[in-house]
Amino acid sequence: MQEQQKGCSYHCQRCSMFIPVLFVLALIGWSYYAFMIAYGGRIEDLATRVLVSILYHIILVLFIWSYMMAIFTNPGPPPPQYYLTEDEHMNMRATDRGREVLQSVSARVSVQERTTTGAMRYCDLCKCIKPDRAHHCSMCMQCVLKMDHHCPWIGNCVGFTNYKYFLLFLAYTCLYTLFITLCCIPYITNVWKHRSDDPLNFHVLIMFLISLVFFLTVFGLFSFHIYLLIHNKTTLESSRAPCFRGGFADSKHYDLGGYENVKQVLGDSLYLWAIPVFTSKGNGYVYDTRAYTNTRTDVPARTP
Repeated sequence: MQEQQKGCSYHCQRCSMFIPVLFVLALIGWSYYAFMIAYGGRIEDLATRVLVSILYHIILVLFIWSYMMAIFTNPGPPPPQYYLTEDEHMNMRATDRGREVLQSVSARVSVQERTTTGAMRYCDLCKCIKPDRAHHCSMCMQCVLKMDHHCPWIGNCVGFTNYKYFLLFLAYTCLYTLFITLCCIPYITNVWKHRSDDPLNFHVLIMFLISLVFFLTVFGLFSFHIYLLIHNKTTLESSRAPCFRGGFADSKHYDLGGYENVKQVLGDSLYLWAIPVFTSKGNGYVYDTRAYTNTRTDVPARTP
């Protein structure tokens, strides 16, 4: 009964997490009406109207595409070899040799990071040794590879497999809101200065104000993540440097240089950087570092 109650509570929590997502989708739907009908219907020049409509729909498709990918892509659980078997877990709990059990299990995986006390990073809820850069999310109830943070606006964690999608979602949110803002400025200025007899459309005014506020807000967040991208850090690592064997913390351990750091997330092909398809390098649990660079050939590439 207790497990059933936990299950119901978990599913209710998961459903409530999508309330911000529904709000964003409703806002996008309303902005489409406000831009294409309320604003687009007032563009007198046909060529301008067609050009604006084409550009708007291209940005909108990329915006929604990246948003959906960020929402529905699992951020990445640890691979099976990092999980303890039931016997290993019971043995660790039944004896006072928990550290020794974890050390023996860690022989089959590659782990460099440690806790601040030098112990193996172990998740008791998931019953697994945490891979490097992985953390447990209490909202998603799982360990997440290269966890950045849990984002309520996508109802999902941002991790190894969907970080590119999240980054593009921020980029296209900025582009979408900036495009709307710039398009509305001439119309609003013209009404206020020269067409006082034509009342300003309420939807256009509200859309302009909301777009401007969202652009300024999201652009700040996007700039922060560009900084993290260039320095190969996650949001969690920016606030607390990871610890390694020997008890030392190193905030630049994964920094391979700006261009290489960007390719870790966006991939080798420049033509695919702006497209919401998986192109990130590596497998999410073994990483090149400054001391051990990307000359490795034994790490299989991650497939989406």
